[in-house]
Amino acid sequence: MIPFPQNRAAQWGLLIGLVGVFWGLFALLRFPAAPLLGGMAAGIVAATAGGVTLRNPRPVYVLAQGAAGVFIATSLTPGIYADMLAHLPLVLLVTVLTVAVSFATGWALNRWAGVSADAAVFGSLPGMSGAMVIIAHERGIDSRIVALMQYCRLAFVIVAATLVSKLLPEGTSDILPPGDDGPGSLVLTLALIGLSLASARLKWMPAGGMLVPMGLGAVIEGFGLARLSVPPLIVDATFIVIGLEVGLLFTRQMVGHALRLLPVVLGANVVMVICGGIIAAGLSLILGLDAATAFLSTAPGGIETMTLIAVAIHANVSIVLAFQTVRLFAVVLCGPTILQILLRRLPWREDGPVGRISQEQR
Repeated sequence: MIPFPQNRAAQWGLLIGLVGVFWGLFALLRFPAAPLLGGMAAGIVAATAGGVTLRNPRPVYVLAQGAAGVFIATSLTPGIYADMLAHLPLVLLVTVLTVAVSFATGWALNRWAGVSADAAVFGSLPGMSGAMVIIAHERGIDSRIVALMQYCRLAFVIVAATLVSKLLPEGTSDILPPGDDGPGSLVLTLALIGLSLASARLKWMPAGGMLVPMGLGAVIEGFGLARLSVPPLIVDATFIVIGLEVGLLFTRQMVGHALRLLPVVLGANVVMVICGGIIAAGLSLILGLDAATAFLSTAPGGIETMTLIAVAIHANVSIVLAFQTVRLFAVVLCGPTILQILLRRLPWREDGPVGRISQEQR
């Protein structure tokens, strides 16, 4: 146990200190996206060992999403849309295979681990973790189980992706020359980041806080209208905030509630990452991609984290983004409907007690 002070300002101070310690450690080990891993590790330690209940203020996290989108846009080539259209059949096939692996994992957890069918599937879907938890809660599913499965997978995939990226050779994508650091470039960059506060309110667009600034930034860069420049300080802060967003969700209560599920949840994560690696190997052979780009394209993690890691290791960002974006929309928009169909068609274990809550608990 870590004795965190009761004062929230002091808690934030200690948490930021932990971020610095872990960030420095991962940087010494030469991990890509060290600030991201540092923020996530510090958040997990503070939430589980320190028992703090801190959360990123919503505007701060949305601005971090916007900064991530603009930062990604500075590394996009003008051919991103051509890449997506040219490989659309393969993108759709990989999306179907990845989602199928997720549903199969959920079915296995239901049959062999006693997790209720709907909680098992919602916890396994590789979409927006927060969206899956919200949808599960609205449907009367125990959102604590769904959250445990979603956030464990997200943390596991981030660690796996950085480890694999460290072991694999870096991508061969050309690095764009640095943008114009003049005041006009900085003002435009900050304006696009600020736009995330409005675009995050678009209910029909998953991850709108990131996708809208990124899309506009890609158009501005692609058509040569201007050069965008995200200062290194903002880039590091973006990595840290996104890492903290994942790490701070691992509350002591959530882990304690479903501690006995951790082995099977971790086992399911290993299976999903291995299956993603097999799909990535096929993708690499078909498209002639470097291994890092193929792995990040199929990894069942968050779109912002996978794409930021792709930027850090010089992978083909446009390919990674194309595959991750299509899967994101497919899961968030179609996942609940597909789930209802599968619940009627597949032989689920109906007595799975874990993940169900009574009407009084809702």
